[in-house]
Amino acid sequence: MATLNTTVRGARVTRNISGHEAYAMDDKTALAAMTMTSFYGEDKFYGDNTSRIVELAQKLCRKGMGRYVAQTAVWARTKGNMRTASHALMGIVAHECPGTSFVRPAVRTVASMRGDDGTEMLAVYASLYGSEGAKLPHALVRGVRDALEQMGPYQIAKYQSNARTWKMRDTLRVTHPVPRDEATSAAMRACVAGTLAAPKGWETELSERGNTADVWNELLAERRLGIMAQLRNMRNIIESGADVGPVLRTLRNGDVVRASRQLPFRFYSAWRELERAGLATTGVSRALDAAMEAACANADRLSGRTAVMVDSSYSMIMGLSAQSKVACCDVAAVLAAMATHISDDAWVCNFDTDAEVLSLTGASILADVRLVPTAGGCTNMGAAFDLLMKSGFDADRIIVLSDNEVNSSWCNNLGTIQRGLIMYRLKVGHPVWCHAIDLAGYGTQQFFGSRVNIMGGWSEQVLRFISLAEGGLGSLVEEIETVAL
Repeated sequence: MATLNTTVRGARVTRNISGHEAYAMDDKTALAAMTMTSFYGEDKFYGDNTSRIVELAQKLCRKGMGRYVAQTAVWARTKGNMRTASHALMGIVAHECPGTSFVRPAVRTVASMRGDDGTEMLAVYASLYGSEGAKLPHALVRGVRDALEQMGPYQIAKYQSNARTWKMRDTLRVTHPVPRDEATSAAMRACVAGTLAAPKGWETELSERGNTADVWNELLAERRLGIMAQLRNMRNIIESGADVGPVLRTLRNGDVVRASRQLPFRFYSAWRELERAGLATTGVSRALDAAMEAACANADRLSGRTAVMVDSSYSMIMGLSAQSKVACCDVAAVLAAMATHISDDAWVCNFDTDAEVLSLTGASILADVRLVPTAGGCTNMGAAFDLLMKSGFDADRIIVLSDNEVNSSWCNNLGTIQRGLIMYRLKVGHPVWCHAIDLAGYGTQQFFGSRVNIMGGWSEQVLRFISLAEGGLGSLVEEIETVAL
């Protein structure tokens, strides 16, 4: 049996951004956590950590761990549903690890996810290292070229990125892809010449014909709207008087939801927009609830008893980035409701300056999300442990959802909140698992040691690693290291 009374101090003790005691993440965990919780180049509550991501990726590459950086980029794009941070990592790997065999296939994989991924990757590289084509690493150019050679005329036209500094025509000029057919060749030539017309998409259709029921019904009947477009336009569709039935059927299709790679909070955001407009009928709410349930279907059920602690402090209220309407507290609430949904028995609380037990049922994810408050206040994680110890709840695991910027608690003068975990383990008499899900990627953690699982991300994928870790199948870092390149 693992010891219950492990030390709370050691060489990894550091200070978080708030100036309070925490543990430094190891470099691999820190890179994963930052990549899965960052929009590259955008501010968070405690500032933009872009430079930290770049420095850490460069450090790992220079220490001979470039493959891991490439694997992190691929995992972030294909599993974690993150784009810009993965583009930055691929540019850094290509620059720092010339002549290595893993760069080109990693670039190819990331650049093949969407038609503009390769262009964005080159744009980030240019911002970091300069824009001259002659300076672009061969593996980066060839990997992007591999992806472009799989594209057809429609994708070339759709993803021209003409409003951006680095455009598709720039990408074509430096990569020289071999088109797969004459139609694609003509599209590429026209794109480079600046004469390629943009395809007539649903946005153009709406602009020309108006936001009317007939237009929306036609677009939906012809399946011209992907699930993301449907989510973002549910209010417009309903307000126009169009038939929302096709959208609801899409949301109730678990296979479509899982294949869409939508971050779970996107469904909650759509519902919140409709609720504020007075349009969240029972049918709409049930369909969005079904989509959220489908999103976490790949996570194993959590047997036994689970304690869930949700950070609702002031730093969690700011958006995920300066441009986002979604806050860290929204992501925390969604993941907490999902964790409750897959648990046999759960005790849930939120904490800021104080802590409060929440009456989540686990029956409806959407209904439970609405019960998680966004109160503001200090980040007093100790209050949550106090409340748990007083509750008499004998947990098999604790899940903590937080930005880890603990700055007020009973343990301010006693070290990190690790002491709270130790005290609870001693109280219940067994080595309770602690799964700490980092939602901001500032580079520090509050727990360490045996039966501690540190993760980072906004995707339902983090819930998968709870049962995997407890089953001895590894951590998020070990999962990333299995990515084939």
